[in-house]
Amino acid sequence: MPRISPAMPATASFAAQRARLAWWMVGVGFLSLSACGGGGGGAQADPISGSPPPTSSPSPSPSPAPSPSPTPSPAPSPAPTPSPSPPPTAVVWVGPASTAPQGASVRASLQSVPWATLPAGALILVGPGEQAGPITISSQGTAAQPVEVRAADASNPPVVTSSIDFQGAAHVKLKGFVVSGSPWGAVVIRRGSHHITIEGNTLKKSYMGVNISDGAGEGLQVIDNLIEDNETHGIAIAMENTAQAATSRLAGNTIRRNGHHGVEVQSSYYVIERNVVSENGRGIGGASGIHLFSRNAAENSGDHNIIRYNFSFNNVDQLLHWDGNGIQVDQWCDSNLVAYNVAWGNDGAGLILFDTINNVAHNNTLVGNAQDSGRTASATGDLILSSSAAGSYRNANNRVYNNLIVARRSGAAGLTIDHATAANANQFGPNLWAPHPEGSAVVRKGNATARSASEVDSLLGSSGNAVETLSFSDPSAPLNHGLALTRPPSRSGTTPSDNDLLGTAPQAGYSFFGAYYTAP
Repeated sequence: MPRISPAMPATASFAAQRARLAWWMVGVGFLSLSACGGGGGGAQADPISGSPPPTSSPSPSPSPAPSPSPTPSPAPSPAPTPSPSPPPTAVVWVGPASTAPQGASVRASLQSVPWATLPAGALILVGPGEQAGPITISSQGTAAQPVEVRAADASNPPVVTSSIDFQGAAHVKLKGFVVSGSPWGAVVIRRGSHHITIEGNTLKKSYMGVNISDGAGEGLQVIDNLIEDNETHGIAIAMENTAQAATSRLAGNTIRRNGHHGVEVQSSYYVIERNVVSENGRGIGGASGIHLFSRNAAENSGDHNIIRYNFSFNNVDQLLHWDGNGIQVDQWCDSNLVAYNVAWGNDGAGLILFDTINNVAHNNTLVGNAQDSGRTASATGDLILSSSAAGSYRNANNRVYNNLIVARRSGAAGLTIDHATAANANQFGPNLWAPHPEGSAVVRKGNATARSASEVDSLLGSSGNAVETLSFSDPSAPLNHGLALTRPPSRSGTTPSDNDLLGTAPQAGYSFFGAYYTAP
């Protein structure tokens, strides 16, 4: 959580220490995860065993909830045709016996299901109505025969009023539930649980949306869920499952109006893609939409993650005025890829790299961020590279290219490289800027500024940068891909190897700046 000053003074390290302290206020509690749900305090007891729940920070009076934003429909890469699911080996009906499917065994509640002894391939169908908890799932499926826990009627889902807690489970899918009002994480994955899929659920108004912690394993999938209005993080991932062989994914989720970070990842080798992340950070200062975190230089976390094809907007920092970023790669989080994301209207930067090395940030569209009037314009930007102290060389060897950047705040540059980072060996360009609406600099590097393409090339030591008027499809509708260009710029950028946000493959003659390629 960097704090940039126009001239990094001798007290910069103290400012950085205060910034790090603010981070502990945000997240250290959830990382001391003897607690189910985590967040907001010191070491806590295990609520599943009946000890008191986590102690949470007082919540401010909530702002009126805005109307839900439409969910975008980016065209994903074609998915492989799924293999037919094998028939269930056993069916368990949770609900009144009078409505049970023929041949199913009947249980009155989710708590009474014999989770530990279910055979691989079992199907648990749950009828409408309220279910008490916490519900501890310890079932063991297999890759060929997963255990599925599913709402019987997708239009009338069961409502769980406490945690659904995976402990020692494997190859289990949870689909179609509403979890609301849990004093811990709405869904908790921990204690060796691996290959767990959380799909198509609504996780809301709980202490946390999804908590992955306390020895969780690999192959976790959190996909297509609505995660909203939780007291702390939308999704929080601790470091116990760092560097796993099987990729874990957070994909297709709508994550909004949570009190802390929308997505908080203190882990490595995660893919975070096609999520819509907005209006997070309402309950604490120093939060962002998508945040990679590492506790210290010795900790092996926050590395080798992929953040791509996400929308992140209107995230806030109403208290500390340091963050509220769309995407933040924080201190000691290295070798990450950030590509094809669209970020706009955030209090902080659309994307910030703070004290981090060997990251690649390309083909992002960053428009009209830096909205926090509590932070001076010269200390912010749509894209920021910042360091905790001059001479640390911690923010280095990053490559930043093919990004489309539009600054709209008075006095704020599109790209800001602070004094402590200005001399470091980072590679910039080519990138595309729209001219600043006030004629101000589009790039600020230490004390130096640039307004034209030639000045940007000279200041950044690169070629092929462009500063020119841009024509967007519909800038009032970014979720409907309104920040795609209708007219190619004069430069083409560097030819990438991946498809853009709409699934368009790189083609000769196209321009490649931003999250959307532009046809000639």
